[in-house]
Amino acid sequence: MRIELDKLESNSSNFAHVYEPEELMLDEEHVRLLEPSEVRGRVNRRSHEVQLRGTVKARAEVDCDRCLQSVEVPVETNFDVKYISSDDYRATETVELQEDDLSVAVFDDATIDIDELVREQVLLALPTRALCSEECKGLCPVCGANKNSRPCACEIREIDPRWGGLKDLGF
Repeated sequence: MRIELDKLESNSSNFAHVYEPEELMLDEEHVRLLEPSEVRGRVNRRSHEVQLRGTVKARAEVDCDRCLQSVEVPVETNFDVKYISSDDYRATETVELQEDDLSVAVFDDATIDIDELVREQVLLALPTRALCSEECKGLCPVCGANKNSRPCACEIREIDPRWGGLKDLGF
């Protein structure tokens, strides 16, 4: 979705868009969108600065970190991003980034493409660690069986090499 700044009727306007799952490319092999994602927000323009505030809602499917089963994850996140023109950015370019600079993006012409913003917000809102349940037993490191669905008869006897000498003594 593109916001054409020169066609805004006033300095402030609402925007909304629904992305079909195949329309929003996440480029992550372990994350899939299950249903259309929705972005809503408000654009405010002041001279050479544009501010976008809004909400992204989506429903994603990620892999469990222990057993690799699919886990549904609701995504709802707010964003507040400031855009400045590339000319203004070059004029105020500094050697060291400040904390306020982390929420600033640069646009080159009279449009702002928010597809990348939505993609980024969905990925940032996903949990860093996803589990199908707190009791997930994971996969067997020997045969690869899912221990949640069937018990495994593999014997796992890993010995820390630093303690290997004790094994010879009968411990």
